[in-house]
Amino acid sequence: MPIYCYRRGDGELVEISMSYAEKCRREQGGRIVHKGETLERDVVAEHSKTVPGCSGWPIWSESAAVHPSDVPQVKSDLARNGIACDFDRHGRPRFESAAHRRSVLRRWGMHDRRGYD
Repeated sequence: MPIYCYRRGDGELVEISMSYAEKCRREQGGRIVHKGETLERDVVAEHSKTVPGCSGWPIWSESAAVHPSDVPQVKSDLARNGIACDFDRHGRPRFESAAHRRSVLRRWGMHDRRGYD
């Protein structure tokens, strides 16, 4: 079932799991009444891989992984360019933040089409 993200008046994020039909029935103009409180929809948080304000970092990236035998060379190249990055035994890089991920991917000539530049 989809999870929709809303913000309380104090800015706290509230995630509500409901069907699309229920969302259409309950939501009016981007607002919903939930447990007696009016919440405003936060589409950015909803479509992020990690919700702003939650501890989604660090992440281990499958799609940016390198062959485990290449890890020493890749780490050395990154270090020469001022970027520290750890890798697990499978060759997956550990990204500490969105900015860290962006700097590593740029160095490798990659980009995240769903990320922020």
